[in-house]
Amino acid sequence: MEQRNAKKTGRQEAMNRVRPGWQWIRATRLLLAFVLLIGCQKTGGGELPARLQSHVRYLASDELEGRASGTPGAHAAALYIEKELRKAGALPVGESFLQPFQIVTDVVLENQNEVTVWLPGAPAPVHWQAEKDFVPLAFSPDSTVEGPVVFAGYGLTGGAGEYDDYRGRSVKGKIVLVFRGTPDWADPHSSFSAKTSLRYKAAAAREAGALAIVFVSPDSEEAGLSRLKPDNTGSDAGIVAIQATRQAVAGLLPDGKDLQHLVDQINQTRKPVHLALGAVRMRIRTDLKRIYSPTENVTAVIPGTDSRLKNQYVLIGAHYDHLGWGGGSNSRYEGKEPAIHHGADDNASGTASLIELARYFARNPQRRSILLVAFTGEELGLLGSSQWVKHPPVPLDSIVTMINLDMVGRLKDDKLNVQGVGTSSLWEPLLDSLAERHGFQLAKSKDGYGPSDHASFYAKHIPVLFFFTGLHEDYHRPSDTWDKINYAGMARILALVEEVVSTVASRPERPDFVKVKSASPGRAAAFRVYLGTIPDYSDNPHGLRISGVREGSPAEKAGLRADDIIVAFGGKQIKNIYDFTYALSACNPGDSVAVVVLRGKNKVYLTVVPARRKAAGR
Repeated sequence: MEQRNAKKTGRQEAMNRVRPGWQWIRATRLLLAFVLLIGCQKTGGGELPARLQSHVRYLASDELEGRASGTPGAHAAALYIEKELRKAGALPVGESFLQPFQIVTDVVLENQNEVTVWLPGAPAPVHWQAEKDFVPLAFSPDSTVEGPVVFAGYGLTGGAGEYDDYRGRSVKGKIVLVFRGTPDWADPHSSFSAKTSLRYKAAAAREAGALAIVFVSPDSEEAGLSRLKPDNTGSDAGIVAIQATRQAVAGLLPDGKDLQHLVDQINQTRKPVHLALGAVRMRIRTDLKRIYSPTENVTAVIPGTDSRLKNQYVLIGAHYDHLGWGGGSNSRYEGKEPAIHHGADDNASGTASLIELARYFARNPQRRSILLVAFTGEELGLLGSSQWVKHPPVPLDSIVTMINLDMVGRLKDDKLNVQGVGTSSLWEPLLDSLAERHGFQLAKSKDGYGPSDHASFYAKHIPVLFFFTGLHEDYHRPSDTWDKINYAGMARILALVEEVVSTVASRPERPDFVKVKSASPGRAAAFRVYLGTIPDYSDNPHGLRISGVREGSPAEKAGLRADDIIVAFGGKQIKNIYDFTYALSACNPGDSVAVVVLRGKNKVYLTVVPARRKAAGR
């Protein structure tokens, strides 16, 4: 008994230290927890679980077609969120709940896509037909180039002793013809695994001085053209890039040579093949139109009651977008036919939670104001939250905390993941006390960065917490449906989150911000170095803008800063996130690497020493 009393006294003292004013609101908090938990039994009964289910069923319905950003389904979701926030009693910030902006959602061919080929001895040039013989790649700039054509194998580059299609040959001022993929003998776990994408090969050809790159399939059973579709960024690769059919490319080869012969020769010798194409010349003209579509964040506010604190805000956020019909690199669906990716857990669960938190706080306003933000574009690279922090409807320095709810619908065995616990000294003692009372086993991570919208706020030196219930086999698949959600578990999580928000919103002092010391995350063995930069996916200048650097990382030690635009790395031109990733993958731990950044209008020259990346799972 004395031991239990000692523990109880210790917990109470800890809460009093981190939660001034606790006594006067304690009764209210406990009453609320009791009321919420009454409706949160394992049976799933109660009004709150039923309301959560109603929200998720609509947001994850076939009607909204997966809520891909920039689509009618996503817009319908935004209007639903606006309606529910208004009905809950929340107010718009300014004139509207919606903050619209534009994103690239498609790429289409314009009228001036042409390829003309001059073959030695031919009486007239050969004209390739767009969408029959060739199609530009979405990351190709609009341009016209002309030059001699050379065969460059698989277009792979490597270090000393490795297979390298560009070693010992000059492609400067030429158009390179390369196979997609890798040779049959290439180990998928080798350094080649990071170099097989079309983006990487285009960047390698550009760095070698090529004018353009033409891709062709090495497999006779995949001889056609892939569909033209955008990737997750609207930036171009800085080099004209097309794909062509095997039939069209076969006409470029000298007599006695065919594509299968070249594939077999590389597979047998495990060496690059240097094939002269004689006087073959090509002119390529690409003409693409990038389709921009409107999308919107949804922002609401519940005004605070304290005249001194109501101009400070606790922000609760959740992204409402998902993957639509799949088809992008983020989908884990392996079916042949397109299918709606419902996104019930990811992240209709967080969005439903946001709506119900608005409902509670509208009836129980706090001393500080509560902002509620449903973000778009998270699946495309945190586009919505990045847009929000660049154009905030309230001053960023008035936001005292950001609470992120992403995938909170699969609670199992009382295990709840919370990230960002190191971003304020308030978090750990508060969370430990609440977790014990609410019956959760917390898996905690200190880092404020991560693959969700809280990272955009942490980069602006705002304390963050990120709640989620973990990955599962339905993640980014059509099978993430409303009937698999643990609604009683969601209600239990809301009871805890409500207490966190109430604590922050009612205490006199704002939470302190702590910049978490960097730890090198694990990755695939092919990517062996770590720098610590946080890319800004939403901005596409002529380089890579970074939104921040990790505490104690090689990037911070080298002097890189938030909002720097990296334009060169290790002697390679950087035009986008892909160029930077590929340039970094070519580095070794301990190398001194020259970096050029744009800082405002000035170029700044720095040297960074990448660290060794920890092995995954260690």
